[in-house]
Amino acid sequence: MGECNARLPRAVAANRFLRDEGGSVTAFAFFVFLMMLMVGGLALDTMRHEMVRARMQATLDRAVLAGAKSTDAAEARATVEDYFSKADLAAYLEAEQDGDIQIYLNSSRVSARASGTVDTYLMNLVGVNELTVGGASTAEVRVPKLEISLVLDVSGSMTGTKIARLKDAAKQFVSTILDTSTPGNAVISVVPFSWSVTPPKTVFDTLAVDVTQNYSTCLRFREADYGHATLTSGASALSNGVPVDQMIYTSLYGGFDDLNDSWRSCYTDEYMQFLPYSMDEATLHAKIDSLQADGNTSGHEGMNWGAALLDPSFRQVSAQLINTGEMDASLSGVPADYTEPETLKVVVMMSDGANTTSYFFDKSSPKYRGKFSDLFEVKYQDREFKYAYHIYKHSIRYDESKCGRTNWKCVYEANGPEESVYYLRYPYGGWYYSIDDNRWITDQDFGNLENTLAGYISTEQLSWEMAWGRMSPSWYGNITGDWSPWNDYVGSEYVDGYAKDARMRNVCGATKTNGVVVYSIGFEVPQGGRAEDVLSDCASSSSHYYRANTTDISAAFNSIAANVQNLRLTQ
Repeated sequence: MGECNARLPRAVAANRFLRDEGGSVTAFAFFVFLMMLMVGGLALDTMRHEMVRARMQATLDRAVLAGAKSTDAAEARATVEDYFSKADLAAYLEAEQDGDIQIYLNSSRVSARASGTVDTYLMNLVGVNELTVGGASTAEVRVPKLEISLVLDVSGSMTGTKIARLKDAAKQFVSTILDTSTPGNAVISVVPFSWSVTPPKTVFDTLAVDVTQNYSTCLRFREADYGHATLTSGASALSNGVPVDQMIYTSLYGGFDDLNDSWRSCYTDEYMQFLPYSMDEATLHAKIDSLQADGNTSGHEGMNWGAALLDPSFRQVSAQLINTGEMDASLSGVPADYTEPETLKVVVMMSDGANTTSYFFDKSSPKYRGKFSDLFEVKYQDREFKYAYHIYKHSIRYDESKCGRTNWKCVYEANGPEESVYYLRYPYGGWYYSIDDNRWITDQDFGNLENTLAGYISTEQLSWEMAWGRMSPSWYGNITGDWSPWNDYVGSEYVDGYAKDARMRNVCGATKTNGVVVYSIGFEVPQGGRAEDVLSDCASSSSHYYRANTTDISAAFNSIAANVQNLRLTQ
């Protein structure tokens, strides 16, 4: 009885516990706790997964971009692997597949993939023990095409060892550029300069030029023409506007038909003509090897032509060069537009000294310009006697002695080419100097040449532009005693070195404004002198200017070539 009574309270207590509603709250709280733990675990593991994926993708992006700048496939793959190793993600990088890495001269493409798993911390409570992570990336680098103007000083101070070293350095530069370019993607123009720049005849004929003589192709630009990268100002000579002036061809010193090389206003020799738009190594090397040093210095002319050869307006010139077979037809788009992202334009300007003075006859008061010079050309032709005939009797004799007799006429036939002799008129009248005979004759004798010069054809009074191509102002002064032309030539419209410096700075600034990269080299120029100042100002920055001597001129050109290649990779 007592035992039964003892069990009753425990049964009642259990029954009460089962009926107690407070226990259901505790179970729900436990369920909510479990759910929160699972959600938190999912967020934590998901966050860890995303961190690994983002780190992996960032490493992929950096690795393939760096690899795409490699020179070959092995280097590219090694670069990618190095990036993953340093990021402690080497285990995730997948093996290289066919086609992942494509390295060419003008472009490169590198692809890579990575994948793996990330162990979970809390998601394994619901049976998810790991999460898969992966990524892929591709980088493509296109090296832009190159248009280069190689502007080289060949003035008289470059003689001897200096020009020999320049040739070696310039040829190595050409080879480096072409060897690291896809064929057809690098075109180089070689522009030698001294007193002036000599364009090839095709270029000269394509431009709108006020032609006044047939000796040379050098052009004279106005001061305003150096304020922009196109060849001429205002109404361009490539349009229907005002034509550019042809430079007078003459020399300060020299005899008749013997103008002194070192003082010529324009060099007509083929070695001095610039070579436009070549992509052939042998042709470029031959041009550089042909260079000879002579004359004074006009760096502003070299830069003006170097900039013009990169200006899109010169496509009219390149089109004509293609028509004449002097330029490859594949270069029809050269020079490219400045806004063309696939093309890098570069000028390399080398000079060994300061600009010097150039001389011109006064055009504003043209006493020694235009028609009616003091020089006369008399043409004649050797003749062969055929027969003589009597004007009344119509009898024919094969006796040349009859020619001087009354009523007899003689018939001659031309025998050989036309030839010329020249006479210089005394500026104050009355006399003519026979250049071939080295003697003076009267104006009456000169007027009777038709009857006294065997084989006489014609007499032509030359223009001053044609006359100066035969004689120098100093020779004219020595023969006539009149030094007025000399004084006009050296003292009227000369352009001194300081004016040339300003023009050179202007055209350098204009071409740089259009995005052209300008490198300059001061070859044994005085440190801090005029030449170095203008060359340094001409360069795109202080780091684009190089000082060089005969022992390291090649190093300067090699460094520029390397910089050009780096620029191509970072455009």
